[in-house]
Amino acid sequence: MRLLLAIFVLVIASVAQERNSAVELRRANSLRYGQENGQTVQELTGDVLIVKDSLNITCEQALYYPDSGRLIFRQNVEFHDGRRLMFANQVTYSDWTEVVEAVGDVRIYQDTISIYCNRALYRERLGVGYLYENVRVKYEPRGITLTGGIGYFDHRDKSAWVAQDPVLTRKDSVGYTDTEISGDTITYNESQGLATTKNNVIIARDSLTAFGQLLEFYPDSLYAVLTGKPLALSGADSIAGDTMRLFFKDEELERVEVQGEAIASSPSDSLPNSPRQILTGKQMMLWIENSALSRAIVQDNATATYYVRDKQDAQGLNVTSGDKLLITFDNRRISRIRVEGGTQGTFTPESLVASPATNKP
Repeated sequence: MRLLLAIFVLVIASVAQERNSAVELRRANSLRYGQENGQTVQELTGDVLIVKDSLNITCEQALYYPDSGRLIFRQNVEFHDGRRLMFANQVTYSDWTEVVEAVGDVRIYQDTISIYCNRALYRERLGVGYLYENVRVKYEPRGITLTGGIGYFDHRDKSAWVAQDPVLTRKDSVGYTDTEISGDTITYNESQGLATTKNNVIIARDSLTAFGQLLEFYPDSLYAVLTGKPLALSGADSIAGDTMRLFFKDEELERVEVQGEAIASSPSDSLPNSPRQILTGKQMMLWIENSALSRAIVQDNATATYYVRDKQDAQGLNVTSGDKLLITFDNRRISRIRVEGGTQGTFTPESLVASPATNKP
């Protein structure tokens, strides 16, 4: 048997030298030669170890087709190239093209990154992999996990891309999922610490749910930029505009900055079906406390439309405008407004305020 294994090594080495490569059998319990569909096949079984350059492959069964340079590894397959480790039920490897196809419970590990899927196609020379079926990519230190139906991973810059119902989740230091993002496609680049989600974006975090067409999320700094008719809902409050920047602190939304046709709406009090107060302007900064607006700065064609209350009794409707409005809220109501530049204001008594029914066409 040792003589046969030695011959096998020489055969592989001679073929490899023609391609300036190096494939070497280090060990196997048995070796058998045969024919399969007119091709010569060499079967190795039991504690198989094959080495190619820095790549070490172990399994329980290996089939080598010298005419095509194809190798098939089965049962407890382990690929290790010094940079990453891969496990699978079966792996097909082309010695000529260095293309690897792994199927069945595929697990790939590189540094602190873990990749799971049912099938993976790798191009070793490029260091990139295409992932299929039940894809999951985990960035352990950052608590980031991407899932989807298909995916792509670049081992050089540690970036991942997922599609087909993709979801990105982030866990805090105690393992609680504090952020969930979905869209048509999600990309995460570890070196930049940036997650990008495109089309039909939904981000959910604590009491915030936001929608848009393009999201750039920085998990480490808890900062996000949302464009494409963004809309954010936090409790009973809504915020919209052309570009929206979201700033989080710990688990909660702390501040929102809006540019371009900004509009914020919130109930005028905590009573059911209460009318809503509205802020509009070209630029807006809003601070959130306990899932409710606490203060706001509105600039450029700034307008505040709100209902005046004395305790729970309605007094009327007030409209205030100016170049800049500094607004304070108390228990959801506008309690104080300071106006800078071009001050205008109107007050309509409650008896003259049109009811929602009379405003209908």
